[in-house]
Amino acid sequence: MTPLTRSLAVLALSALPLLAQPGLEMPGPGSGPRGGRMARVLDLTEAQKTSIQAIHEKHRPDMTARREAVRLAQTALQAAFRDAATPEAQLRTLHDKASAARFEMMLAGRSIRQEVDAVLTPEQRAKAADLRGTAQAHRRERMHHLRRAAGMAG
Repeated sequence: MTPLTRSLAVLALSALPLLAQPGLEMPGPGSGPRGGRMARVLDLTEAQKTSIQAIHEKHRPDMTARREAVRLAQTALQAAFRDAATPEAQLRTLHDKASAARFEMMLAGRSIRQEVDAVLTPEQRAKAADLRGTAQAHRRERMHHLRRAAGMAG
């Protein structure tokens, strides 16, 4: 694998975790396959489903804007990285912007998760935390396989 190909593979793989960020486009309970499954597993009441759906709807515009900011920052970084004339200092600045945008989105997702957790019973919160842990382990495993397939250590 040439250094350029390897660099592009690293950049492409670095964007994949964005697809797996918690709180992104996760439908509220009962509004889709993932949300409906979660509602069933947690045995949510109709009132809880309604409250959680309202939380997701309230934050949807903000999360859409944050996802777009991440996408734009990541696109700018990737374009600059492909241009051999881009100075390292500019790459660092663009990387910092992309990283900050991702972190802001993660914080917003955390805030939404905390609002949702406030609607749940202690037992449901514990079960939801277990499910999130399991999902995170599955994401890590997928990333490991993707890295191995790209010929990278990991």
